Amino acid sequence: MVARVNQVEITYGEFKSRLESFERERGSIPREKWGEVLRGMLQEEVLLQGAMAEGLDKEASVTARLEQARRQVLIEELIRRKVLAQARVSDEEARKRYENSKPLFSTESVGTSHIMVKTQAEAEAILKELQAGTDFAELAKAKSQDTGSAEKGGDLGSLRRGQTVPEFEEEAFRLKDGELSAVIQTQYGFHILRGGPHATVVQPFDEVKDRIRQMLLQEKQRETFTALMADLEKRAATEIFEDRLR
Repeated sequence: MVARVNQVEITYGEFKSRLESFERERGSIPREKWGEVLRGMLQEEVLLQGAMAEGLDKEASVTARLEQARRQVLIEELIRRKVLAQARVSDEEARKRYENSKPLFSTESVGTSHIMVKTQAEAEAILKELQAGTDFAELAKAKSQDTGSAEKGGDLGSLRRGQTVPEFEEEAFRLKDGELSAVIQTQYGFHILRGGPHATVVQPFDEVKDRIRQMLLQEKQRETFTALMADLEKRAATEIFEDRLR
């Protein structure tokens, strides 16, 4: 026994069970905090006894809620034992799904270069120079205000979806390799883009393994639940009278 409220004892086993439950939800609880957990259990028992003294456990509305809670706990425990505990996913299964579903784990990329300036007039003038045959990299070095890429001739490297603002991304992925864009505006300024090579990159298995395992686990749990439900319904004598619903 680790505590008592009137004649009701709180055992060490009950305390450990509550502590382990909290730690599953919140992580490890240091030993110096155990007293707080126990005091919480003590207060809970005091409140429970207060409710019983008021006769709340005899009220119809309360007993109905207690029964609903009892039903829910039993159902959840059945599902935990028969569904959640039964579904397992091996590394081999995850690898097989990966190999059979690589398009799901592929991302499109494109090489892109750009020249960025502050005004549309500047951008239009640069575009005319490019269309007249001036070298893109030389103009980028001389006039682009994106200093990070200007020194590399405007080269931004390989972009993936979601790495830049939508209007820039849309144009970058639309352009063919070597094609020039019209002037586009973003929150950063006015840009002329030059398209680069398009590629499809497949994410390595180790990067997506956990996602695949979770996906397969959910599939197995649904299948296991469906089978359990079918078996229970087959063995149960059920009747339903939808025509009586008003």
